[in-house]
Amino acid sequence: MNPLAEFAGRLSASPLSPDRGGYTLTMRECLGSEEALAVLEQEAGTLEPRAERLHLGWGSFRNLDLVAARRSAAALLLDVNVHQVRVWEAVRAALSAARDAPAFIEQVVAKLPHTPRLRQFSDSTPGWLRGDLERRGSWLSVAHPARFQHVRNVFMSGQVATASLDLRGDGPGSRRFDLLAQELQAWRQKTGMALDTVYLSNIPWMLAQPRGFFGEAHAPFLSEPRLSPLQNVHAHLSRFIGQASWVISAMRLRADASPDNLQWTTELLRPAEFLAADAWSALG
Repeated sequence: MNPLAEFAGRLSASPLSPDRGGYTLTMRECLGSEEALAVLEQEAGTLEPRAERLHLGWGSFRNLDLVAARRSAAALLLDVNVHQVRVWEAVRAALSAARDAPAFIEQVVAKLPHTPRLRQFSDSTPGWLRGDLERRGSWLSVAHPARFQHVRNVFMSGQVATASLDLRGDGPGSRRFDLLAQELQAWRQKTGMALDTVYLSNIPWMLAQPRGFFGEAHAPFLSEPRLSPLQNVHAHLSRFIGQASWVISAMRLRADASPDNLQWTTELLRPAEFLAADAWSALG
């Protein structure tokens, strides 16, 4: 087992196995996302050394957009859903057999888990994925083939690992988040690779709702039962996120969102800005 996989293994809990699938692309976080990716990509070109950045994130393919934009040297991909872990396994296998983005899409569709149904906003998985070939900030953009090649190289060199880590805390105590903070510091000392970007999708918003991701009660997962789920999330993130350069989150609904059309705004923030954001109090 390589060092990054060992790192992930020390953090990982048992993932949940709900009756709903992982998802292939992103949640509905389009507003602000392309602008954030452009800023990150432009800045990455000015940083030295260029190959010593670690990405950490929960959820979907937006993580790979960020790895491509930042030219990250490694990525730690986290989720609580066992089906998303299987999505990453399919991605790894498809990348090994594909030399460009269109070939990757052909390969990955057959390898993705389809039971339970993938979360996607299209009836056609290949059609949904092919939309990213033309999206400006995508790691699959055919106008920027170096992005795909970079992501492929990072996977093929063993510098992508997955783990299950619940931002609610996975039960009493915050041991896993204390461990994450310690492991990130040790990783930097050992490899020279610093935590650069942290992607949270809309998870804080989701965990501020009365029920969890899959309709489960929050209480069994809370590190500190006296605090709300959102307060637990904030406390856990506070333990390690200050080591990052940037936080990419979508915890605010768009102004035009409605109950039957939920969409979120992607924001690019420094860690201190993120932890202090008014969005936390707005969520309760």
